[in-house]
Amino acid sequence: MIKNSDSKNAMIDRTISQRTGFGPNDMVKGWQSMLGNLLDHLASYLQPSRIVTFRQITPAEKQIFKQITERVEVPESACGVYLAPSARNQMLYTNQGLKIPEAETMPKDDGVLLFSRSSSHETILNVFLAHPPYAPAIDVYDRGALLAGYVYESIEECLNSVTHVITTHFGKS
Repeated sequence: MIKNSDSKNAMIDRTISQRTGFGPNDMVKGWQSMLGNLLDHLASYLQPSRIVTFRQITPAEKQIFKQITERVEVPESACGVYLAPSARNQMLYTNQGLKIPEAETMPKDDGVLLFSRSSSHETILNVFLAHPPYAPAIDVYDRGALLAGYVYESIEECLNSVTHVITTHFGKS
């Protein structure tokens, strides 16, 4: 007998393999490269076993960041950054001289967390803290391939798993 979670995992596996296939993929390589470039750009701010964020984020985002840092443990081998929706809008729109689109003024998420080893971005964890109807998720990219994808019912459930996923892919302190 197949449990509900087993059938859900099989559905997720099917979806991932249909989207990206197995092994390195040009779409995933491009996405991982973009995330790696962002982490390279922030390299002077990243610190082993810490999550950092941007100076100018909203008070609500500061509260979310505080909750994240209280819950997520990052091993010495890794570092992380919290990309709040307002910081993302600054990078994508404001800093480019563009107006933030109306659809982006009400965030569809509580932000993104990125984790990598302090010494390399061969493996990147991308944590998407999505609001319904989207699903919070953690994707693990490794050398241009989608190594793992974790999907959660809620942001709370996702955040409860982040430490475990980080230590699974980067090891313990």
